Amino acid sequence: MSRLQTLREALNHAPDNTALLLLYGHACLDELHLEEAREIFGRILNLEPEHIEAQLCQAKVLLLQGDTSGAAVRVERVLQKDALNTSAHLTLSRIHLTENNRNKALEYYNRALELDASVSDSALEADLGRIPKPPAKDRIISPLDLLDEDTHSDLEQELFEDPFDDTPPYEWRPETFFAPNDSERFRVTFSDVGGMDALKEEIRLKIIYPLQHAELYKAYGRKSGGGILLYGPPGCGKTLILRATAGEVACNYFAIGLHEVFDPYYGSIERNLHQIFETARANAPCVLVFDEIDSLAPDRRHVRDSQMRNVVNQFLSELDGLRSDNQRILVIGATNSPWQLDPALRRPGRFDQAIFVPPPDDDARKQIIHLLGKDKPIAKLDDAALIQATAGFSGADMRWVFDRATELALADALHSGKTVPIHHDLLLKIAQNHSPSTQAWLDGVNQHTPTAHQDALYNEVRKFIQAIPKK
Repeated sequence: MSRLQTLREALNHAPDNTALLLLYGHACLDELHLEEAREIFGRILNLEPEHIEAQLCQAKVLLLQGDTSGAAVRVERVLQKDALNTSAHLTLSRIHLTENNRNKALEYYNRALELDASVSDSALEADLGRIPKPPAKDRIISPLDLLDEDTHSDLEQELFEDPFDDTPPYEWRPETFFAPNDSERFRVTFSDVGGMDALKEEIRLKIIYPLQHAELYKAYGRKSGGGILLYGPPGCGKTLILRATAGEVACNYFAIGLHEVFDPYYGSIERNLHQIFETARANAPCVLVFDEIDSLAPDRRHVRDSQMRNVVNQFLSELDGLRSDNQRILVIGATNSPWQLDPALRRPGRFDQAIFVPPPDDDARKQIIHLLGKDKPIAKLDDAALIQATAGFSGADMRWVFDRATELALADALHSGKTVPIHHDLLLKIAQNHSPSTQAWLDGVNQHTPTAHQDALYNEVRKFIQAIPKK
């Protein structure tokens, strides 16, 4: 029995035991079960509103979920009651760093060390630029590394010196950069993604095969790289295929978070975008990934803010590689809202391949059913009936069906004291009572794209809609 299961069973007998709840909350946090962790720490705070550790843990959950404001409010509340709490200072340092406020992050980190020198956090120190650079063979190449020493020094000062910052210049480093030998990247591969065979092959053609068959590509005058735009309803696997790409490609992989691009200071976003592309070029061959790309390149015809228009222009310029060579760089963008993208983004030479990622078809749903059920005690699974019951479901919908059935079976197992299989009838009942989350997106295509009747991108979506059997 796993640690989580053991703690759940113990809590059934003592649901208001704060110590047990705290142990269970930490276990959920360690396993990144964020919603469950948030609910558990909330229960502790309902029982003991002034519980400091629960407040800090709740802040860490909010930070992992992207709610930096909510996290900061909780930590500051702790510091009002306990100004010497080193954990609170470290957490607030991480929050400010996530918000790209390095000066504040350093201030709170240094304050924590003043209070207790033993609480140093090596990961946080690395992100703050306080520790030496790793050896060259393990280090991400920065564009500054390609310059001679004198030019490097001058340019580094020009790029990174802040007139309001008296701390030494630091090296900009991406948060999600996987080198080919990084074991973390192989957790998800194409075999973990049901369906999407055409998309997998397109990624292989643009970056995997050129590395495996360099001479053949050279004979055809074809180089690696290019751009692929993924679009479709939420929950259908766009983000999952981006993660799986990291496990497939034998080259550097660079995933960009929006917080690494956006900055409150005028001109900083354009500089960040340039730095991102320069880092990818210096580490080619490289896969460069932008999820939620509509936030970076909205349609300029509908943008009034001049700074945002400049950001789009900068992004398009980097894709063109006017001042540098983008060969051997595969740029993948994903969006749920293709109608919000600037049309210039899809010009050949930028994102010249736009691939619709629809809800999984029958064959893909069969693969997903096997993937979701392979580690679960399912009794007498009838593929055909479940495939029919999940027509129109996204991959996220199908995962919810299995997760819900697992929860109900687990509850029965806890009460009976023995393993209870997940029955096919239970899966079928849950699926039949669930409405596909993709339907709202498909219904909204015509509403969002009234002038795009001749656009091939939307024609793919309409063909898919027309092929759906009428009920």
